Amino acid sequence: MSEDERYNYFIRKVADFEELWGLNDDGWALLGDNDDNRIFPVWPEKEFAVLCAVDQWKNYKPEVITLDNFIEKWIPGMTNDKTLVNVFLTPNAKGTVTSPKDLLDYLQEELEQYE
Repeated sequence: MSEDERYNYFIRKVADFEELWGLNDDGWALLGDNDDNRIFPVWPEKEFAVLCAVDQWKNYKPEVITLDNFIEKWIPGMTNDKTLVNVFLTPNAKGTVTSPKDLLDYLQEELEQYE
């Protein structure tokens, strides 16, 4: 899948199952960029997170985050901390880096289709 296809898949899957996944080992896996931004990687399914638990994250385990918790606590926290989100990276391809607000907008747009 292309980066855009993975992003759209993530949005649909998270809206459908109301959960997303991160990697945790007494602290969440984070990335950085050349501008010293903190970036939190997330995946739509446990299996995809497992595939990325290698190298510096080899001791990390997938951990579920409910969508309600992500929207109510994580999005405001990441916004306050100026942490970006990396949606659905793979061992061979970068994910889509976005702001928590932009990700929330896409998720809410998808969720509205379920009402």
